[in-house]
Amino acid sequence: MINYYDKHRFISKKELAELAGVSRRTFSRYLATRRHILDAMGISPKAQKLPPQAVRYICEDYCIDLPPSLQDQQALNASPIRDIIIEAWESEQAYLMSHRSHGSHR
Repeated sequence: MINYYDKHRFISKKELAELAGVSRRTFSRYLATRRHILDAMGISPKAQKLPPQAVRYICEDYCIDLPPSLQDQQALNASPIRDIIIEAWESEQAYLMSHRSHGSHR
């Protein structure tokens, strides 16, 4: 999926972990392996919200697809593939939700 990163939006580590579909602990371990990169960006290990450049790097590195609500709406709306992106994201979310509900019955 193509992400149109909002250049002004900070996103919390918790929210990124949820979008990645992993626990906060797992996500923290991943971030620890990228500490040198985040340090070079000037990001404190204690930061709860990550700046846009870090969000972009992490989403690309960890293959996180941002929902349309977290993307730059102006760029997203101008995109010729906007409807394809939204449809794919909604389809993915429906799939994940159906599998989570099936997994809880085992």
